[in-house]
Amino acid sequence: MVALTAACSAGDHRLDEAERNTIARAVDSATLAFEAAERARDAEAIIAHLAADFYMYNDGRRTPYDSVVASIRRSMRTFQHFEPGFRDIEVRVLGRHAALVSLTFHDSIVTNTGDIMRFSGPTTLIWQRRGADWRIIYADADHYAVQ
Repeated sequence: MVALTAACSAGDHRLDEAERNTIARAVDSATLAFEAAERARDAEAIIAHLAADFYMYNDGRRTPYDSVVASIRRSMRTFQHFEPGFRDIEVRVLGRHAALVSLTFHDSIVTNTGDIMRFSGPTTLIWQRRGADWRIIYADADHYAVQ
């Protein structure tokens, strides 16, 4: 992770405050759009936020892009209702083309069979600018059941 964040920010230490603020707003907006795609249960819109070389650690298990995409598509079909809640969003600009986001999520899910699940936990996202768009290249999420 240290090498990844260092590579993302290499050569970008000369950003001024206005540039940092512009990047932070763009990444914050992308993070909220990602949350909105989850709320809409729109699998393809969720996936559109991920870079093709994306991977994540999901509850400590490394999961590659293809597995994450398959899981998103499968899960969104089984949710009758999905209420994600991103809180305490913090954006740390790493450079012109990279930012680290930390947040806590609070998800409430009702499945098509009527089961109710609630999870909460910390998430870290690394966003990278790809052309004009921001894409998530790395995520780490830990899920804890909420009663």
